[in-house]
Amino acid sequence: MVTLEPGLAASALTALQRAFPDRPFPKGRAVVREGQWHDGAGKAHRYEDPEAAEVARFFAGVPWKRFSGAELLGWNMAAVALRHLTPEALAYYLPAYLTAFLTETLDPVSFATLESAVSVLTAPEPSSEPPPGGRSDAQWQAMEGERTGEFQAFTRALDAAQRSAVRAFLEAVESVFEEPGMDNPVRTSLDRYWAS
Repeated sequence: MVTLEPGLAASALTALQRAFPDRPFPKGRAVVREGQWHDGAGKAHRYEDPEAAEVARFFAGVPWKRFSGAELLGWNMAAVALRHLTPEALAYYLPAYLTAFLTETLDPVSFATLESAVSVLTAPEPSSEPPPGGRSDAQWQAMEGERTGEFQAFTRALDAAQRSAVRAFLEAVESVFEEPGMDNPVRTSLDRYWAS
């Protein structure tokens, strides 16, 4: 079981409640991204992604405040869902996740969802390494460009108070990721974007 420092958690929760209004998800807007892959020349191709369809059914435009922490973190796709949301939907549903992390007991399964959230909140860093897994330079550049563009679209969908609330959340969970001799992924996320 993971325990957060109560003062930091309470402060982050207050910031989230103040920054994210209780408003409906915009009608007619997509909740999930279409499945996409890039060929060796870097050209994008669409495909039907059953995981994305499942995420769309779960959220279905439901207001973010209607999700209880237990319901959200108990959902079997809670961790992977974050990667399927459009940048706008991620900005909209993020406070439901962050509130759940601050108010629910974090067991090993929900902690994996927290790790996924931290990963999604971490700005991509341009790679100077050769493309992994036998990918071509064009394919890798297209994939990195897509990740960077989506992160930028997500952060543009947040206002200053919301970005500050996300920073307060990351600061509240930073200590639970401390491992001797290991990089702290929350510190990386803060350093790359949220702390500035």
